[in-house]
Amino acid sequence: MLPKKCLIQLLAQEVFYAGSLWKVSVQDFNDEDPQGRSTLGLFLHRRKAEVSDSVRKIHMYIDSREKVTARYQLICPSKREVMVFGSIKQTETLLAKAPKGWGWQTALLFDELTELLQGGSLQIAAVVQLV
Repeated sequence: MLPKKCLIQLLAQEVFYAGSLWKVSVQDFNDEDPQGRSTLGLFLHRRKAEVSDSVRKIHMYIDSREKVTARYQLICPSKREVMVFGSIKQTETLLAKAPKGWGWQTALLFDELTELLQGGSLQIAAVVQLV
């Protein structure tokens, strides 16, 4: 079992997609569950990519908008099941500028984390469709 306070915030590496930088974060919350259990929230973050000399040389598209509209879902495979949060068919969500994230604050119970780990890590995939 993991110590209760070992996971306050995990940040994934940013990934360049569709002219922006994207990442998924996991945060621990103590005030969301009616029974007082610690829960983990899953959040998608987007920020504008910065134009650098190396980006100019390879002519990458940079989405310079502060806010974008998207559909998205987060997928978390585990030992027992594949959990899907959201739907790519949902109505569009206006993603404001960083560092805000969009997602589910009560997605997972902290006490169940060891059942979700694969090879000692929590794997989360993000599916993003810009509108």
